Amino acid sequence: MKILEHIAQDIVEKTSEILQYPISITDKEGIIIGSTDKNRIGLFHQPSLEVIRKNRVVNCKNEIEKRILPGVSTPLKFNNKVIGVLGIVGDPKEVKKYVQLVKNQVEMMCQEAFRKEMVDLKEKMVEMFVHQLIHYRESMNEINEQILQSAKLLEFDLHTNRVCLLIDLDNFSEKISAKKGTDDFYESFPMQYFQKELLSFFQLIFQENNDDMISFLSLERLIVIKALPYPRSFSALVEGLPNKLEKINTFLAKKYGVTAGISAGNISSTLSGIAESYHNAVKAMSIGKQFNRDSGIHIYNEQEMLWRLLPKELTSEYKEKLVQFIAPLIKQDNYEILSSTFIGFCQYNMNLSEASRNLFIHRNTIIYRLEKISEITSLNTSSFEHCMLLYTAIQCYEESRMEPVH
Repeated sequence: MKILEHIAQDIVEKTSEILQYPISITDKEGIIIGSTDKNRIGLFHQPSLEVIRKNRVVNCKNEIEKRILPGVSTPLKFNNKVIGVLGIVGDPKEVKKYVQLVKNQVEMMCQEAFRKEMVDLKEKMVEMFVHQLIHYRESMNEINEQILQSAKLLEFDLHTNRVCLLIDLDNFSEKISAKKGTDDFYESFPMQYFQKELLSFFQLIFQENNDDMISFLSLERLIVIKALPYPRSFSALVEGLPNKLEKINTFLAKKYGVTAGISAGNISSTLSGIAESYHNAVKAMSIGKQFNRDSGIHIYNEQEMLWRLLPKELTSEYKEKLVQFIAPLIKQDNYEILSSTFIGFCQYNMNLSEASRNLFIHRNTIIYRLEKISEITSLNTSSFEHCMLLYTAIQCYEESRMEPVH
C-alpha cells in the first residue's frame, strides 16, 4: 500500500520518541521502509514474510550479521488486509506489551492518511469538475464526455435544478500576506492551508448533500453550485442567505479581519444552464458592488441587470453625448446630493411618496432638488423620456469615474 510507504518513516520517528524503543516498518515484500536507524531502510527483513504468511505476532532473534534484530513483529492491516509489518526492537518479553498499542496507533495513522488523501483527491476532482461546468459549451463534445464521467464519479445528479452562488472574500490575500510579515504563526503556513480551512468552513455552512459542490475559483472567490431539489428550495436559500452571511462575516472578521459578499445567479436545470447561472452570478456581484455596496447579498434579476448594464453596452461616442447633457450638473458643488436623490427617485418608480419614505428625505426636499436638476440641465424630471436620458447619462458618468486612469 503506497500510503504506508509515504508515512512509514514519519510514523516511526514520532512513535519511537514516545516509546523509547527502536521501531521498524516493512512493506508486504519484507523491505524496510521506515526505521529508527535510517541505515536499515531498504534492507530485506526475512521474518516479516513469516509474519505476513502466518498473520500473527512473531518473535525475532538477533542473526544474519545483525540484519535481524531481536524484538517482536506484528502484521499491520488496512481494511482487513495485511499491508506491512511493524517491528519493535528489544527484549521480546519487554516490548511485547507495547506491540498491540503501537500497532493500533500505526493502523489508525494509516486510516487518517488515507482519509486525508481521499479528501484531497475529491477536492481536486470537484475543482476540475466545477471548471468544466462553468465553462461548458454544448458544442464541446469531448468536454461533454468528461463531464459525464466526472459526474458519475462524484455522484452528481445532472437532472436536479441548481443555482450558482459566488462568495467574494474582500482583500483576503492582502490580509494574509500582511499577517505573514508580522505573525510567526501565519508565516509558518502556506496560503493553501488557509484556503483549506476556509473551504471546510464554507462546506459546513452550505453543503447539505453530495449534490452541493463548493470550490475555490481564485484566492478570493469561491463558488457554490447548490442543488435545489424541492419547489421552495431557491426561496428558502435566499431567505437564509442573510443569516449565513452573518455567520460567515463573524468568522472571517475574527480570524482574518475581512468580510465577504454573496451573489446568486439564476435557477438552471441543464448543463449549459449551470454555466449561465455562474456568469449571471458574476454579473450580479459586479453590479451589486457598484450600485449597492451596503448590501452584502446580490441576487441576479434579469430586468435589473439589463438596466444596470445598459450604459456599458453603449458606444463611447453615444456615452459622451449623454454626459454632455449633464455637464452643467456635474460642475455643481452639490452634484453628489442632486444625482443620488434623482437616482433614488427613479429607483422608487418616480413616486415621490415612496422615494421620500425610503430615502428618509422630506417630500418637499425631493421636489426642490428635482426642480433644481431641471433648471440646471433643461431636462424635465416629470417626463419619463427625459428621466431615462438623465438616469442613463448619470450612470455613464459614474462608470467613467470608476475606470482606472492610465
